Amino acid sequence: MEELQQNQKLSVPLLSASLFRNSNFLYLWAATLFSSFALAFFMFSQTWYIVKTLDLEASLGLVFLASSVPRLIFMIVGGAVADKFPKKNIMFFSNLIRAILVGSILVWLLFGHITLYTFMLFALFFGLADAFFWSADGSILPELVKKDKLTQANSITQMTNQSSLILGPMLAGVIIKVGDYETIFIITIVMLIISAILVQYIQMEAQKGEQQHNKDMLTSIKEGILYVKQSPFLTTLLICSAFLNFFLIGPMQIGFPIFVKTVLHGDSLHFSYLEGSAGGGMAVGAILVAVLNIRKHRGWFCIIMLFLSGVSFLLLNYTETLWQALLAASIFGITLAMAAIPLMSVIQSTVQEDMMGRIMSLLMLSSMGLIPVSYAGASLLLTLGLSVLTIMKLGAIALILFVLFVALRVPTVRTFD
Repeated sequence: MEELQQNQKLSVPLLSASLFRNSNFLYLWAATLFSSFALAFFMFSQTWYIVKTLDLEASLGLVFLASSVPRLIFMIVGGAVADKFPKKNIMFFSNLIRAILVGSILVWLLFGHITLYTFMLFALFFGLADAFFWSADGSILPELVKKDKLTQANSITQMTNQSSLILGPMLAGVIIKVGDYETIFIITIVMLIISAILVQYIQMEAQKGEQQHNKDMLTSIKEGILYVKQSPFLTTLLICSAFLNFFLIGPMQIGFPIFVKTVLHGDSLHFSYLEGSAGGGMAVGAILVAVLNIRKHRGWFCIIMLFLSGVSFLLLNYTETLWQALLAASIFGITLAMAAIPLMSVIQSTVQEDMMGRIMSLLMLSSMGLIPVSYAGASLLLTLGLSVLTIMKLGAIALILFVLFVALRVPTVRTFD
């Protein structure tokens, strides 16, 4: 009892009876809400500007590639930094830098002429800020809530992120339809600043000992890699994450706007509906995970959900009307979220706290490691004359086959409980 009282004095949030009575979690949740909506606004507006205004859909992958490369290079550094310094400060400065970058694009739009190279230039700096923000954001949650609340906390934050993918693109599409891009960029800047302010209200525990701070960056990075090597489950998960993102992200991110334009013959609103349906499905999937609270046979459960996500993504390519596409995208989002969230919670509850930043950065690094190649490959296939339908089908089939391979040949994931 005395030990419990001492721990409560040190860290009240860790012993909160409810997530919604945990003020630190609420501040993080609110910051996530504003940040995710801001980025949804910006990413949608940027994508549609390139596809519709510049009419350069085949070059869309270059912008995604420009933002992915610095993320890939600096992600592991961001994880080491997150294990050394207050994560909320990293998130604060990252959001401010993002706000400044969007403000610069706004000025460029008002007083100049934005080209593809403009977006590519700013994408490089966005990717750099993302590398540090995501490493801190992905590892801060275990410091704010108890281990037995991590699945619900992840479900809530993921639901918030995915909800922004529903309303964000829809609102951005409406503004573009009736207004202009300047208004969206201004709203994005305000939201990023609010998010930066909110994270500063989070009360963190005392910083790690001097021994951790005295370690040089290279030693910290090596420790994180060695930690993963010693865990067969983490090693397998990182490899699977890399290949799954290679098959999925490029065809989806580049394919969706082109699919709307060339197959559905829609406008910005239709594009927002398609992205919103996928995001809505992920939000529903997050809710289902929180309700079901999967505790047994999680390996098989995640494999089945990933298989269904590949099938639904494949079926999307055979749709010819908007409602069919929205239905397939929703199922895709539901199954994808139901596969990802349980695995994230397992990692956060089993990895030791002083390694969390580096392990989460390695996880995100593996998930994004092949994304630049995926973007480049999808753009190259478009340039060579392949249709967007063919590219998306190839990605879906590759995803399905890879999941079947994991189910049959990788017992570490299949038998994980």
